[in-house]
Amino acid sequence: MIQYKVTIQILTALTVIVLIGCTDEILDKTPLDQYSDATVWAEVDLADAYLMNIYSGVGSGFNGEMLSSLAAETLVARGPNGTDYLKGLTSPDNTRGPHLARYEWGLNFKQIQITNVFLDNIDKVSEYYEGVEKVSVKNRTDVMKGEGLFLRAWYYHQLLRAYGGLPLLSKASQLGDDFNAITRASFEETVDFIVADLDAAAQLLGLKSEMEMGRATKEAALALKSRVLLFAASDLTADGTAESELVGYRNADRAALWMAAKNAAKAVIDLNTAQLADFGAPDQEVVAKNYYELFRSYDLSNEEIIWGRMFLRNVGFTHNHNRTSGPNGNSNFGRNGPVQAMVDSYEMKDGSKFSDHYYVDEEGYYRNKSNTFSSENIYHNREPRFYASILYDSAVWQPRLENLRERDPLGIYQTRTVRTMRPDGTWTNVFGIDTHNGPVDDWNANYARYLMKKFMDHTSIGMVENNRNIWIELRFAEVVLNYAEASLELGDVETARTYINMIRRRTGLPDFTGDIKEALRHERKVELAFEEIAWFDIRRWKILTERLSPATASAGIDIVETRHLDGSVTTTWQQINAQMPNTVVEENMWWIPIARAEINRAPQLVQNPPWN
Repeated sequence: MIQYKVTIQILTALTVIVLIGCTDEILDKTPLDQYSDATVWAEVDLADAYLMNIYSGVGSGFNGEMLSSLAAETLVARGPNGTDYLKGLTSPDNTRGPHLARYEWGLNFKQIQITNVFLDNIDKVSEYYEGVEKVSVKNRTDVMKGEGLFLRAWYYHQLLRAYGGLPLLSKASQLGDDFNAITRASFEETVDFIVADLDAAAQLLGLKSEMEMGRATKEAALALKSRVLLFAASDLTADGTAESELVGYRNADRAALWMAAKNAAKAVIDLNTAQLADFGAPDQEVVAKNYYELFRSYDLSNEEIIWGRMFLRNVGFTHNHNRTSGPNGNSNFGRNGPVQAMVDSYEMKDGSKFSDHYYVDEEGYYRNKSNTFSSENIYHNREPRFYASILYDSAVWQPRLENLRERDPLGIYQTRTVRTMRPDGTWTNVFGIDTHNGPVDDWNANYARYLMKKFMDHTSIGMVENNRNIWIELRFAEVVLNYAEASLELGDVETARTYINMIRRRTGLPDFTGDIKEALRHERKVELAFEEIAWFDIRRWKILTERLSPATASAGIDIVETRHLDGSVTTTWQQINAQMPNTVVEENMWWIPIARAEINRAPQLVQNPPWN
């Protein structure tokens, strides 16, 4: 089981020699915590330790400010001003930020460089062994080479989907290289380069059942190929309107692109080694529990998980998602709270749309118009993934700090204000524990007044310990939806319908009704919520400006419970602007500009439109 703890230091890229004025005796000493290149590539375990260092650069989506905030899924609790991206302030001089940390140009090319060093040398390792041991080592290094090819494709695919066409580096750079000769390849050439790496990796890698948990697998290589080809076939890059060959195809054969995407997804399905997890449908309460538990797993053994990252609390690369995204009322940071539009996207338990039963009046209050569900509470009678993914007012979560347990013995997430009328006609207000007027760390409360439940672990005490639960990079549900989308785009409506409904049925929902494209996009939005997929989806579908409108990206909820003298209680749910009044959304946000510092280092690189 990979825990990604680097226990030795290895020279990973270009050798740096520091000359210090000292005696020859000191210069002749070999550092005890480092190994020369010759030593690393003569010993298979050292080469494997180098490979673990490449894995460590993958990181995870557990950022304090997640990519979901750029896709109208969540907003952070740092204040009402929003991110620079949503304020239209992204530019070559302002490309970074925690949301896009995993997609940063220099970081990923650093990982590509050290991966290329590995790929340039891994075939040499077995030459230092003899006889039966040589054969065994060669078999092992062949698989390790497949892992290296997968990881290079991984880092390239992170860059491709953010920047478009890239410099294609198949060998490690050396000190004497002419870096002025390095230019960006076209988008098409970059896709082909990534796909070639993944095809080669799939040939060398074992199945998930044959590989150490956490390492790349044949399923992972094919699933990543499916993701890349789906992105490539989509409107953003293949509808003929791309501003240059760096960010899309010219005269693309859409049918061929969609067929490639369909075949790639089908290749994963046909392996018959991954499958949708059985969540216990039709029992929706059980489904909600098991869907939540999938993302609270401590290892990657579930049959739906294709590839991801595991963590120990205090060893190697760790994460503290409970600390960063848990309730301020439990002394956590309250970040990454779902916006109201995301909350309203979850259907009712009978599979009907939330908007079929509730509407928002002119003052922002939610009103019930349903002939099916009588409750005024907008959180009642919702589908299982809602209860598995969202911390909403009155949801049971964790025990409170000792001094608050008398006020909250059940450990529920509290954001409502309770107003009680006194006999003299005045009012008392008791604010929710998890709000900006609450008694604990009120500055950390999320402005939307929701929090993400998905990815959190109710057994982890966020204020004092790291999490153990996994981050899933690739899972079978995404592949199923990739296959459905490519099938639909090719006119195979029945296949698309079948695979969309596979996702719905395993959550205890009936088959969808209405427009099939709308149903597909709905299932991707809800099923894959917060998994660093939506931002790429709304860009490749070219609906970014629609999805990031202020009303969609910035709304939260205000809940007031009023207790009257006669003992009656009324509660209102009012939609509020939780972030900034004026989100700035423009089409230049389709692609991230290359940082000016990178262009200054390599002026021959062509900047992305419209910054070129």
